[in-house]
Amino acid sequence: MNVIRMVYAVMAVTVFFGNVPNWLHFQYGVGVPWYWVVALIVLSLPLLFLAVVTSNIVRQPLVVWCYGYLCLTMIWFIVGPQTEMAWQEVRWRVLAIMEVLSFLAIFMDAQANQFARRTVVAAVHVGVAVNIYELFVPMSFSNVFGRSAGLYLSPNLAGEALVLGMIVGITVVPAWYRGLFVLLTGVGVFVTYSRGGLIGWCLAVGGLLLGRFVNTRQVAQAGLAALLLVGLLIVPKLNDILATLERAGAFNADALERLAWLTDPSGVSDTSSWSRIYVAQQAWQRLAEHPFWGEGTGAVHEGLDIPPHNQFLAYMIDHGVLGALLLPWLLLALLWPARADRRRIGVIFSVTVLWFSFFTHTLLNNPYSLLLFALMAAFAPAGRRPVRPMSQAIHPALIPGQSVLARARS
Repeated sequence: MNVIRMVYAVMAVTVFFGNVPNWLHFQYGVGVPWYWVVALIVLSLPLLFLAVVTSNIVRQPLVVWCYGYLCLTMIWFIVGPQTEMAWQEVRWRVLAIMEVLSFLAIFMDAQANQFARRTVVAAVHVGVAVNIYELFVPMSFSNVFGRSAGLYLSPNLAGEALVLGMIVGITVVPAWYRGLFVLLTGVGVFVTYSRGGLIGWCLAVGGLLLGRFVNTRQVAQAGLAALLLVGLLIVPKLNDILATLERAGAFNADALERLAWLTDPSGVSDTSSWSRIYVAQQAWQRLAEHPFWGEGTGAVHEGLDIPPHNQFLAYMIDHGVLGALLLPWLLLALLWPARADRRRIGVIFSVTVLWFSFFTHTLLNNPYSLLLFALMAAFAPAGRRPVRPMSQAIHPALIPGQSVLARARS
């Protein structure tokens, strides 16, 4: 059964963290994304049943949160307008809950959890490579010209997935490689030109440094090595590279506006910023009409020119005050069972998720985020060895007799 879990774990991360179903559907018209979710649910049912019988999964804080989320959704649907969009929202949420429970059943095993995190690290590397490739070949994957997105199709989602994947994956990355891993992820996020993604990456790196999961010296060494590489390989051919990027259309008006914003955030405003401000004002006006109880499940999909791009506003329009607490309750459910040595990485993950929640309204619908929520929930109590910060890591050779024992075992 452990082998089956490990195979399922690798497949789940590859397919759902990699956003393969949505990419195949929207790029080539192959399959329907929710068919993949149903297949996952069916395949994981035996594991879920086994977990219910042999473990305390039903008392897991994440499972309790899922139950509360389902109850809130159904009650507010019953008392709400019950429009077609409301019914669609109910179906999306039920499917998302089943998806989370399926992931949780797979990742509850410690070995499967570790395999899943290693696969996340591999997926982040693939995402970075694809984003860099798309910088020179625009629109290969992205739906926004001049901005890389890879299989995530949306540059903003690509930035979010890479940053959150970096946080979850750092726990299985060798200590000597962590600095370079963080910098490579930063490059992949940068070419999306997602401002929320870039700031989220900075928050995550700051948290990893404070939590001592990343060593400042190794980050500096990786940065110096990158600068040396740029100086030796890129600077001599910089004019040719810039000419290639210009011909490819990488420097269009939107990209240049976003690059200018990086140099002067307070002095540069673009169409995207104005549209976000406008829809936020619309959402607040809607919220002021029913601030305490909201308008009912799915109400956010009607009456706004574009979605609010804010998870808190989206749920508050639907559920009022209780909607504002949904995401914090979820993050608390991830942190509650964690031991002190795992709680640090959970706090870094949660703070970064909260940051992204101000720029997206689909955190509880995206396959990659649902998978990472389940992975973090299972990671908190799973495993026999604590995740040591780098400053506490001890090399076997420094422990008397340990190096001899290690060679004997190998």
